[in-house]
Amino acid sequence: MIPTGQIFVIGDSHIGLSPGSEGPVIAWLDRFAKLQPRALYLNGDLFHYLIAHPKFKTPAVEKVFDRFRLLRDSGVEVHYIEGNRDFFIRGSFAEESVSDIAFEYAVPAGENRYLIVHGDMINDRDYPYRFWRFASKNPISKLSLKLIPKRTARSFVDSVEKRLAGSNFKHKSRLPLEQMETYARRRHEEGFTHIVFGHFHEKLVMPAGNTTVTIVPAWFEKGEAMVINPQTGEFSFLEI
Repeated sequence: MIPTGQIFVIGDSHIGLSPGSEGPVIAWLDRFAKLQPRALYLNGDLFHYLIAHPKFKTPAVEKVFDRFRLLRDSGVEVHYIEGNRDFFIRGSFAEESVSDIAFEYAVPAGENRYLIVHGDMINDRDYPYRFWRFASKNPISKLSLKLIPKRTARSFVDSVEKRLAGSNFKHKSRLPLEQMETYARRRHEEGFTHIVFGHFHEKLVMPAGNTTVTIVPAWFEKGEAMVINPQTGEFSFLEI
C-alpha cells in the first residue's frame, strides 16, 4: 500500500498526437490522482514529439494539458523536465498547465537528494547529437515557426504521427553505462545521492560510487512510475 503524499516520476510516455491517443494517459492520471500524491515529475518526451506552438497543438495535446492543469489546481505539483522530443515548451501553453518547467530538478527526500534529468545530454562527446539539438532548439528555429502556415504545420504533425504510430520505440541497443557512471560521480560532488534518468527506455538501477543511478521505465510500456518517499528517502516502482 502506497502512503499518501509520495513523489512520483514517469518518463517517456510518448503519447500520440492523433484524436483518441490521449485516452490511456487521461485514465492513468485519474487513477494516479486517487493515490493523493504530493508531486508528479514528467521526465521528458511526454508526447511522440511536442512542438509547443499553437499551430502544432492537436485536440489530444490540449486534453492532456487540460488534465495536468486540473491536477495542479487540485494541489498536486506537476513538474515538467524537458526531453529531446520537447520543443519550445518554456513560455508556451505547456507551461501554463503545469507547476513549472526545467531542464533538471533537485528533489530532497529524507537524507537523500535526487536529481531528475532526462539524460539525452550525458554523453558530452556525442557531437552530432549536440549539434542537432542546438540546431533544432534555438531562437532562430523558434522564430521560423511563425512563418509556417497553420495548414502546413498540421499536415506535418499528421505525417510524423503516422510514421511514429507503429514504432516500438526501442531506444538504444547499448546503454551508455560508463557515461552514466561518470555523470553520477560528477553530480555527487554537488551533493546528489541519486540520479534519475528517462530517455533510454530500459528500467535500470545501478550503483555509481556513492550515487545510485536509476532509469525510470518507459511509461508507454506498462504505465509504471518511480515512487520516492519524501520522509525516508527510499524509492520503489509502481504500475498504476
